[in-house]
Amino acid sequence: MISRLFLMLIVVSFAWSAKLCAQSCPENIGFENGNFQNWTIYAGSIAIENNQNVVTMNEVARPISGRHAIINNKNLVDAYGGFPLIPPSGGNFSVKLGNNVTGSQIDGISYLMTVPADRPEFTLTYQYAVVLEDPIHEPFEQPRFIARIKDVAKNEYIPCASFEYVATSSLPGFKKSANYEGVIYKDWSPVTINLSGYQGKQLLIEFISTDCSRGAHFGYAYVDINNVCGDPITGNTYCASADALDISGPSGFQTYNWYNEDRSVKYGTGQSISIKPKPTNGSKVILDLVPYAGFGCPGTVSTLIHGIDYELKVLAKDVVCQNAEIDLLSAKYILNKSDDFTYLVYEDKDLTKPISGPIKILTDKTFYIKATNYKSCESVVPIDISIFNVANITVKNPGAVCYTESVDITKAELYIGELGGITKSYYTNEAATHAIADPQHITSPGRYFVKLSNEFGCSKIVSIDVTIKDKPVLKVSNPKPVCIATKVDITSASYFLGSDATFKYSFYADKELTNLLTNPTQVDKSGYYYVKATNTDGCTVSDKIEVTISDMPALHIKDPETACYPDKVDISNPALYNGSSDGLSYSFFYDEALTNQITFPKAIAKAGTYYVKASNNGGCFTSGKIQVSFNTAPTIVLNKPKAVFDNGFVDLTAQEITKGSSEFIKAGYFEDADLKRPLPNPTKVNKAGVYYISIQNEKGCTASASIALEILPQPKIIVPTAFTPQKETNNRLYPFLVGIQKLISFKVYNKWGILVYQSADLANGGWDGQFKSKMQPLETFSWFAEGIDVFGGQIQSKGKTILIL
Repeated sequence: MISRLFLMLIVVSFAWSAKLCAQSCPENIGFENGNFQNWTIYAGSIAIENNQNVVTMNEVARPISGRHAIINNKNLVDAYGGFPLIPPSGGNFSVKLGNNVTGSQIDGISYLMTVPADRPEFTLTYQYAVVLEDPIHEPFEQPRFIARIKDVAKNEYIPCASFEYVATSSLPGFKKSANYEGVIYKDWSPVTINLSGYQGKQLLIEFISTDCSRGAHFGYAYVDINNVCGDPITGNTYCASADALDISGPSGFQTYNWYNEDRSVKYGTGQSISIKPKPTNGSKVILDLVPYAGFGCPGTVSTLIHGIDYELKVLAKDVVCQNAEIDLLSAKYILNKSDDFTYLVYEDKDLTKPISGPIKILTDKTFYIKATNYKSCESVVPIDISIFNVANITVKNPGAVCYTESVDITKAELYIGELGGITKSYYTNEAATHAIADPQHITSPGRYFVKLSNEFGCSKIVSIDVTIKDKPVLKVSNPKPVCIATKVDITSASYFLGSDATFKYSFYADKELTNLLTNPTQVDKSGYYYVKATNTDGCTVSDKIEVTISDMPALHIKDPETACYPDKVDISNPALYNGSSDGLSYSFFYDEALTNQITFPKAIAKAGTYYVKASNNGGCFTSGKIQVSFNTAPTIVLNKPKAVFDNGFVDLTAQEITKGSSEFIKAGYFEDADLKRPLPNPTKVNKAGVYYISIQNEKGCTASASIALEILPQPKIIVPTAFTPQKETNNRLYPFLVGIQKLISFKVYNKWGILVYQSADLANGGWDGQFKSKMQPLETFSWFAEGIDVFGGQIQSKGKTILIL
């Protein structure tokens, strides 16, 4: 929200005399919540248009640090004026608007309120303190502090309720700062605004502080609003015995004139006067108010005079519970309490021992209540308070029960004493806040609480301890399975290890424990049986025990197929025992007596007879033989072929390759040792490397071995096409030999066919470009070379080269 306002700030604090009937003010109008709740906050800047202050203010969502401050420390004082930041007669909080930073800043807040409809005479009182720099500018350029009230319905500011404090040393009540030249201040001052006749109307309260419009001088203000509302005139009530009436008017006016209703009598002048003799009960007093020049409008307020003839009435006697805390100043005890009076409680009839706050009643006692108003009217009345103790009732704890039982804590025999008129309620906690759902059937051990109450609302809480014995510990281990014809003794203590040592056991054929076993030491049938265990406390627990009596297992053995040596045979393969009983476990032995167990039955490497033991879950077993046999694998011999040049091939299928091997019916040729990548054409292999050949005999056994092939590059004599005998590199001409075991000769001819160089072993490192110790010219030369290759064949080669100087 943006509003353009002529620079004015209103700081309004509502305060009604506490001596009168106080009324609630709008929430937080006095900042007593310690924040700006219900207030609207503004910030903006000031400018001059046509020799007038023009303000542009923007509503801000939250207070700006250092510019909209709530103050709650009563020990702080202002740096320029030395006055406290919270007025001594104010509340707990005040507001500071603005700061001592320059820059044409404007800071403001506003509050929208409605004047009570039943208040034709209504005043607002606020306290303010102001600190302003006085730069001696034009008046419309000076820093200032302004307060104003707008009639919302008319959209007009109320002239008599709007004030402006412009920085000038001539302001009434302003002083010059002792430590800061050019700064003036005004200590806390109350101002009362007469708003009579605005009942039921909405009023917008605004207050703003501003720097000077040139931007180089500051101004800020403090505001306090007392959060109590009342009438403009105080002291209009007197005691019937008083001989004078002390009465006071609102603060902040220059002149006060007091009259009777028809103005025939002038009682006096000043904010507070004493009228003697006192006006009659029900008469009216009129007060004319004249404000300081420029700070409001003249007005008149009035009040009716009330004479009080008051006699305190209290509750004659009360009966309370012992240790109860009561408030004797509450409406329960003071039957005609009046807001015009204050009340005190005393322990003695001489009224020398006052009591403040709630009173704890320990015994029967008489107290005294005194009522006093501000006119010194008094009335003292005694009040008797008696206590009622719950009967002396004791509780005995119920007996312990087993874990399967419950306890009834409502039984009458548990409570000893006079129970007439006593009601009982039952709880799980001592504070008696968590009621027990079923106190007749307590199933958990622990301490519970019973609240004993009488007809007067007095109560006593007693504890009762419930003991429910823990469930006995019964641990059952099932007997190991046995073979048919074997009997099981289920009474053996080994099956109940870890159970309660005091147990006595009985055994049954059914879960309901009705069919007692006649001989539990000779159980000869598989199934579930049931044990009941009873400890010395008489508590019982039961569980089941399983007996397994198994038949002899059936074993069917199939000998494994004959293997090729040196392969291994797995005699633990389940396929060899198809047709045997289900759930068998197998073990394997070298001997028929089953004493020498085979450690690795998955890798039998020797032909012969072995033995199998098959056992079921019942511990029954049978045994049988299993035969292992092996065929002999072929012998493979591979002969490495002669090396060939890379323009030739090696035939791995040639008979001389496998010459010396045992007879075989099938051969395979592969690139890898795992024999998984067959050679695409084993008859024409022209790549050097290691290959693999496998052979298979007529019994299906195979053998494999590796063979390395040498594929040599074709022999070549290579001579550079140019050389530079006078350079640091490439300064000799010589042939490069590939696949040549010996050079026979290397010859060089010039263009005339003259032999200029020849060598058979290149011992001198090649031709250096000279002929007869003379460097030859740049031209093309012919060369011719002969050599013997690695297989002993003769090879010739020729070409041309350029000598480059």
